Amino acid sequence: MLSKKENMRLVLQHKEPEYFPLISDFDTAMLESIDFVNERPPDPGVNNDWFGQSWTYEPSAGAANPTPGMHLVTDITKWKEQLIFPDINKLDWEGRSKADTANWRRDIKLSRLRLGFGLWERMFSVMDFQEALCALLVEPECCYDFFGAVADYKISLHQKLLDYYKPDIIVMHDDYGTSQGLFMSPDVWRALIKPHLKRVVDHVQSQGCMYEHHNCGYFTPLMDDMVEMGIEIINPLHRSNGIKETKDNYGSKIVFVGGFEIQHLSTPSITEAEIRENVRGTMDILAPGGGFIPYYKGRNDEIVNDEVEKYCVNFYSPRPTG
Repeated sequence: MLSKKENMRLVLQHKEPEYFPLISDFDTAMLESIDFVNERPPDPGVNNDWFGQSWTYEPSAGAANPTPGMHLVTDITKWKEQLIFPDINKLDWEGRSKADTANWRRDIKLSRLRLGFGLWERMFSVMDFQEALCALLVEPECCYDFFGAVADYKISLHQKLLDYYKPDIIVMHDDYGTSQGLFMSPDVWRALIKPHLKRVVDHVQSQGCMYEHHNCGYFTPLMDDMVEMGIEIINPLHRSNGIKETKDNYGSKIVFVGGFEIQHLSTPSITEAEIRENVRGTMDILAPGGGFIPYYKGRNDEIVNDEVEKYCVNFYSPRPTG
């Protein structure tokens, strides 16, 4: 039987795996933390990230968001004066990477590093969200320069990760829409963000590492662009994108992680039977032919993940034990 590493490589090569892949078949480290790569403070309360942006923890969301009314950049035309990038050379990369990877089994698993806050997410964290949206239309040149500077910073940060962690996959978060639609027109995204995102993707891949893009919400109008850029993996494939159509059109070109109806499965009134039926329906659409790795984190995740492990026996050969 193939190792989890060998089996996952088949998935990432758009080949049918020997057995059903699970997200636990990766060794994954999430580096976003207040004492190291502080892209967003995770602790309850009010804290600053390493840019100096204030964040307030919201119990209802289970996460911190930029503190309302307290934004580093008050005017996009002044971003060069108001935004100070962190000095990543001050971090103990060698010590931290050794600790984070101490339990990695590179001989039997592929490794992933998850890192939040790409180009657009950084803008709407240091600016009021509505102001950021207006800036895209009113000051496109300033926005282009801003995204370019953030891309340069991300490339430098990714280089540290590549040098010290030596991952197989780097995951960057950058959400471009809600479940109802994109935050901006595809043309604006292509003009201002895509050229710099392409540089980030190219840099990761230039050193033999795969690039996974985490994008919650709707992004179907950008799928051709993402394939063109060479993005290998999309996460979490929100259902608003139409998973059957997306699988049919792009299943041979890009690997999907996720695919579950997060809002529906998190509904307080949903029954366990409904959850399990929904999970099976998603797997029936996305699993055939490979190129799919189920992932769900949210309310009722124990039931979802239990059903995934039970139902996956209907695809391919039985999974290895242990």
